[in-house]
Formats: sequence, C-alpha cells, structure tokens
Amino acid sequence: MDSVFDQALIEIGQDGRFQKKFDIIYNVIFAVLWPMAYMNLILALVVVPHMCEVSGKPDSVSEHYWKELNIPQYTNAAGEIKFESCLMYINGSTSNNTKACDKYEYDKTWYEETVPTKNNWVCDKELYVANIFAASKIGELVGSMVFGWFGDTYGRRPAYIIALVLLVLGRVISLFAGQSFVLFVIGCVVAAFPSWSAIQSVTVISMELSSAERRSTTATLRFAGWSVGMALMALLFWWLRHWRTFFIATTILQVPFVIFSWKMIESPRWLWIQGQSKKCVKYLKQIAKENKKDLSLETENSILTVKPVQNNETLGYIALFSGWTLAKTTTLQLVFWVCISVNYTVIMMSSGDKSDGNPFLEFLWQALAEVPGYFLAAWLADRIGRRNTGVLSFSISACMWIIHVLRENSSNAIFRHSLTSTAIVIVTRLSATMGYYIINILNFELYPTCIRQSGMSLGNLFSSGGSALAPYIFYLGHRVNLQLSSVILTGVSVIGVISTLLLPETLNKKLPETIEDAQVFGKNTQTYTPVLLNTSGDDPVAPVEKN
Repeated sequence: MDSVFDQALIEIGQDGRFQKKFDIIYNVIFAVLWPMAYMNLILALVVVPHMCEVSGKPDSVSEHYWKELNIPQYTNAAGEIKFESCLMYINGSTSNNTKACDKYEYDKTWYEETVPTKNNWVCDKELYVANIFAASKIGELVGSMVFGWFGDTYGRRPAYIIALVLLVLGRVISLFAGQSFVLFVIGCVVAAFPSWSAIQSVTVISMELSSAERRSTTATLRFAGWSVGMALMALLFWWLRHWRTFFIATTILQVPFVIFSWKMIESPRWLWIQGQSKKCVKYLKQIAKENKKDLSLETENSILTVKPVQNNETLGYIALFSGWTLAKTTTLQLVFWVCISVNYTVIMMSSGDKSDGNPFLEFLWQALAEVPGYFLAAWLADRIGRRNTGVLSFSISACMWIIHVLRENSSNAIFRHSLTSTAIVIVTRLSATMGYYIINILNFELYPTCIRQSGMSLGNLFSSGGSALAPYIFYLGHRVNLQLSSVILTGVSVIGVISTLLLPETLNKKLPETIEDAQVFGKNTQTYTPVLLNTSGDDPVAPVEKN
C-alpha cells in the first residue's frame, strides 16, 4: 500500500514540468559545472616532465649533446634511452658522480605552469603532491560523516548551500596561498570537506520527488553531466595553460549557484518524515502549481495529520548496522566503495600525467568514455541486475590491470604503442564508471529515506578513504616501479568482485521503506543469481511485491 506521501506525489505529478526543470538545472547544468571546481586539483597538481637545468652551454654545442655531458641516462623496460629527471653529474667531463638538481627545467609543451612546477614539488618533493591529494581525501572522509548527519538532521537544502560555499571558499584560499604548502593544503581541505554533499543533495531531492521509473534516468543524467564536466575541464586547462587562471575560471562557475541557492527547495519527503508537515505541504503545492496539478484537500489533511512510520528521531550511522543483515549489506557496500574509488582515482590521476601524447585529449577521451559507461551500466543493471553488473565492472578492471603489467614487461612495438596504453586506460575508466553507477544505485535502493543520506555519506567517507590511498599507489607506480601499482590494483579489483557477489540484488524487488524493511531485505535470497535477461517488461527500479 502506498504511503500518504506517495499518494500526494501521484496527485502533484512525479514526472512533470517541475521535475524536468529541476533536473535540467541541477542534474545537468550543475552536474557539469560542479566537478570542474571540485576536481580541478587533478590537473593543477600534474607533475610535468622535467630534468635538471644545466647552465653555461657554449653556443657551439648542441642542446642534446650538452645534456649527454651533464645528465645521466638510463634504459627503460622497452629498451628506450631516457635522461634522468632528478640527477645531474657533478662534473660530467671528469667524473660519473651525481647529485640532485639545483634548478629544474620543465617541459612547457602542454602546461605553462602547474602548482608543482611553480613550487618545484618534484623529485624528492614529489611526495608533497600525494600528501595534498591525501589531505583532501581525509577532509572528504571527515566531512562525509558530518554532512551525512547534517543532511538527514537539518535537511538537504542547507547541506547543499553550505557545501557549495565551502568549495568556493577553499579554492579562494588555495589561490592566495602563494608558496605556502600549509595554506594551500588548508584551502584544499576546506573545499573537499563537504565531500559530494552539494551534488548528492540535489540528486536525492530529485529522486525523492520522482517516480520509481525516473530514478535511473536521474542518476544517469547526473553521472553523464559529471563526465561531460570533466571533459570540458581538460579543454579549459588546455586553453588557459596556467593553473591559477584555471582555478579562477572553474571556481567562478559556481558563484551563480551560490547566489541563487536561496531558491533551492527542501525535499518534501524529508520534511514529512521529520514531522514538518506544514512546510511539506507548502512545497507540494509549489510543485503542483508548476506541474499544473492540484493537491486534493483530503490528501493535504492526511499529510498534516498522519504521522510517518519514522518519527522525528534522526537515526544516523548506527542504524546502518542495526541487525545482522543490514550490517552485512552496509559493510559489503563500503568495501565496494573503497575498491571502486581506489581504481577510479589512480586511473584519473594517470590521465593528466601522460607524457607521450596530449594529456588533455587523453583526459578528455577518458572522461567521455564515462558517458557510454553510465548508459551501459544502466542498460545492464536493468537486464542482468545491479549485482551482476558490479561483478562485470570489477572483472574488467582486474583484466585491464593485468594487461597493463604485461605491457610494461613487453618490448613489442604494438603493445608498447601509446594508442594501446590509451585503449587500456579508457576501458579501465569505463569499467570503473560502471562500478560507480552501480554502487550509487545500490546505496539509494538498499536504504530507506530516514537513513538514505547517512548511508550515502558513509559510502562517501569510505570512498574518500580509498581515494586517500590512491595517490600513494600512483606514487609507487610513478617513482618506484611501474608494475607495482598495477599489481596492487588487480588485487583491489578481485576484492571488489567478491564483495559484490555477496550483496543482495535489488532488481525487480520491493525496496525497503523503513529500518525494519532494510533489516530483512535480502535475508532469504541466494548469495549469487545467474545472469538472466530481464524480459518481463517491468520497470527495473519500480518496487515489485515479493512472491
């Protein structure tokens, strides 16, 4: 039986002009612009190719020969001779003794200036870059807990507004940090602290106002918008070439949303669950007017008088572990979050670091690969199930990382070609994108409204923890051993496969509406279901009564 609120949604329209307008503004435009500011660190912190600057070159000596005299060379796994990035001969004409660079010469083919080139955070200081990423992710980790509780306690609207303001403030602090590492990190932590609360809040509001049939569409719009935003971010830096103007441009794009944030509505479903029935009715009537519908007097009175199943008490994170089944489901989702975040973050960091081609086009192709990844994930999730699609995602990632290890040990010209590397990375990015789509859908479907934002925020917390590890895994592959990071990520992907296999399937199931429902959801289902096509014609997201 539908709740009173569900009846109200039917009356005011669940797929009307209001929902479509909201999706265009927030799940398309905002979803495109927000990641450009939130993720701009990925490109601003790129360590570009570099080597020691050797002064005093005579006019009669060629540049290459001068480097041969003063900079050591080595042979990589492919048999190519390369100059050392961080060493130079003390006296190249008389001795092979080396020392660290006094000054650095940076390749400005693609980047005029990044934060590491400005501050010489390279070689023995390259760990500064990993530390900045890690500090940002730890800020995300803590912020996820705070904003998850805040969103379920004080509402989606204030969570969205505060998160957006902190993002802009943090980027401004980093812009004025000068050469201060500490101040730059503080700005990054402030910007990252709200985690994904801004974009998640608007998505949750949209989903809580929409029919079950629209939920997959809403999620797909948001994720596709994210990918387009990442692609545009790469093109913007390619055009501007300087990290500071890039920071300014991407941050300014958030300002209109800050200025007009007062127009954001609160989720009527959240208001009703919290017992704020009068405000709930106010927003329902606003939506009904936009959709040219009417909220019946009978339903309005029911909203004002009927108490929801959950009362005003905010259950928070403890409720996510109440009962064995719900605790197991939550734990498995958290493992999923960590594994997919480690994979995704490392592959994204590597895209802006490409040295054998245009790094911006590489970043763009990878970002655009996410768009079909989301649609493919949505299509597969509706046919073979959420769980099977997640297993497929991690399996592809594991295979790609294994191929990457084999490639590093190969001297085959085709296997070593830059296009082969690009293809491997794009497929890995696409598979990671599928995984992100699935875990977000599972998070929404496995938790009832009263703990949904807490569940999503706890997922973000563990996702941030995984992302905090990713820079160090990337550093190991970048500075220690190219194969080491791929071996680690293969293991992470295998763990992801196992955790996903143990999750309950939500396709064509009646989804939990209360804590009690969530505590028993999936309890009596088998651990793994074979891959079967959904030929029933039923909507895969719509709740279906159990047999």
